[in-house]
Amino acid sequence: MPADSLVRLTREEIAELEEKLRTAPQEREAQKRLAREVTRMVHGEDALAKAERATAVLFGAEISALEPREVSDIFADVPSSELPKPRLQEGLSLVDLLVTAGLAPSKGEARRAIQGGGIYLNNVRAADEKRTVTPGDTIGGELIVLRKGRKEYRLVRVI
Repeated sequence: MPADSLVRLTREEIAELEEKLRTAPQEREAQKRLAREVTRMVHGEDALAKAERATAVLFGAEISALEPREVSDIFADVPSSELPKPRLQEGLSLVDLLVTAGLAPSKGEARRAIQGGGIYLNNVRAADEKRTVTPGDTIGGELIVLRKGRKEYRLVRVI
């Protein structure tokens, strides 16, 4: 490994990280810095940027600015389903989409989840149970990301 790729922290930076660890351990600054530096050393700057974007998206950041390929990469391990374009062209109720994608076992459960504020369409809270999903809601005309609660995702591929 080239010497210039090694992490070099100044004594001041180390002291600052130690102080943050002592005063605000819940923020995990030292752990985050270590993870960033190891990722940069092992995979390079581009991979670090990609990993940071993916992390931000998984914690609720804006998705619409990403390319479909990036979204597919981020959600590669998430259960997915396919939706024919014509069904979306006509407009599909969010309730039906949740059931079709397998995120809700029934329409009643889908409505309750929406009413409870636990459903997100492309990381934006969906508050209206009568909402219709259209091609304009896709990412690049290809994908829709659904989330129930904090951690349950589904990727819908529009074919």
